[in-house]
Amino acid sequence: MNAFRKTAVLIAALAIGGYSAASALAADEAAPATGASEVTYKEFVEGNPDAKVTVVEYASLTCSHCANFYINSYPKLKEQYIDTGKIRFVFRDFPTAPQQLATAAAMVARCAPAGRGKTIIGLIFKNQGEFFSNPNDAMRGYAQLAGMTSEEVDACLKNKAVFDEIERVATTAVNVYKVRATPTFFVNDQIVEGEVWDTLQSAIDDALDD
Repeated sequence: MNAFRKTAVLIAALAIGGYSAASALAADEAAPATGASEVTYKEFVEGNPDAKVTVVEYASLTCSHCANFYINSYPKLKEQYIDTGKIRFVFRDFPTAPQQLATAAAMVARCAPAGRGKTIIGLIFKNQGEFFSNPNDAMRGYAQLAGMTSEEVDACLKNKAVFDEIERVATTAVNVYKVRATPTFFVNDQIVEGEVWDTLQSAIDDALDD
């Protein structure tokens, strides 16, 4: 059973996709569902595209440390560095345990229209307890707030192209950039591990002063 099929089966078991495990297997083997192939992977980039400093975050939507960073430190990052044009900020997925749930959530966020995937990410991080306890209702509720219908969520979760890109990004992070845990940041070429704001801020300020 390949990784995509494992994810599809777990999605079905959690009822995120709203169909049985048997139908998930069939969907994996058959052609993409209507509308699934029309959605492409969307990179999440904020800030000044010409900034001298790029900050890349590798995070998992099931990671409590990532949620803590988002709630307590991301507002400072946005106010002081992103909105002021000092940095270019890129958010990348690095699904961690339960990996299939993290991957499913990442897929839905990447499928959201009009750049509203960050809305879904924020809602998950702010409500991780709710998300873990009832992933089906929580995910569909967050997706609806981001402008997705239940049918679009189903189509997204069957979109192998989006799944493959998330897997490629994570595999590259491990093999090329040696990412081992979340959150992990890169400030240009400097790696910063963990959620401590002062450490990340210091690395950003040093890079800006170079």
